[in-house]
Amino acid sequence: MIPDRIMRKIQRCLALSQSANAHEAGIALRQAQALMGEYGVNQEDIALSDLDVAMAEISSGMRPPRYVRLLESLISQSFGTSAVYVPCRDEADRIYGRYEFIGPRDAVAVAVYAYEVLLRQLLRDRRTFQGTLNKRLKRLTKIRRGDAFAEAWVHGAAQSVTPMAMSDDVRELHRKYLERRHGDQLGTMAVREPRKLKQHDLHAVQAGYQAGSEARLSAGVTATTREELTHG
Repeated sequence: MIPDRIMRKIQRCLALSQSANAHEAGIALRQAQALMGEYGVNQEDIALSDLDVAMAEISSGMRPPRYVRLLESLISQSFGTSAVYVPCRDEADRIYGRYEFIGPRDAVAVAVYAYEVLLRQLLRDRRTFQGTLNKRLKRLTKIRRGDAFAEAWVHGAAQSVTPMAMSDDVRELHRKYLERRHGDQLGTMAVREPRKLKQHDLHAVQAGYQAGSEARLSAGVTATTREELTHG
C-alpha cells in the first residue's frame, strides 16, 4: 500500500510539472518520476488516487428493496459516480447497510447529500401514500403498493435529470477502485424484488410517478453540483 503522503507529493509534483516555467516544470517532473520509480507507482495508481469514497447509511438490512437501488442509480447517473451497497452490523449485532459512492471528491460528497435528501423524501411520500390505503387491506398488499409507488417515484424524479456521460475508461477505473477497496468481498447486491402488480395496484404507480416528478435535487452545495437538479 502506497502511503497517502507519497501519493500527495507525487500529485503535487505532477501539477507543478505543468508550470509555464520550463526549469521549474522539469525539476518537478523528475521528482515525480523518481518517487514513482521508488515506490512502484504507475499511471493507474495516479488516476485511482484522484478518486474518493463517501458513504450514505440506510436502514435496509441485507436485502434492501429495489427502489433503494433505483434511487442510487439515478444519483450516480446525475453526478458521474458509481456506488456499491455494503451490509454492516452495529455493536448490537443489528444489520444495516450503506452505499459507498465512488468518484471525484466533490462529486461523491454531493451524491451522498442528494441521495440522503431524496431517500428521506421518497420514504416520507411512501408512508403518506400507504396511509391513504384502505385499512382493511392485507399488510402484503400495502407493501406491494408501497413498493410500486416508490419505484414509480424514482422514475418520476428521473425526468428532471440529465445523465452525466461516463466513458468506459472511467467506469473501469471505478471498478478497479472498488476492487482494491473490497477485494474478494465485492459482490453483486441482492435486492428485495417487488411482488407482481395487480390491476388495482396501478393507481400506486400513477401516484408515485406524480410525486417523484415534483422532487428536485439540491443545487449550490459545491461547485460540481448539477444546475439541472434543484430541490424545491
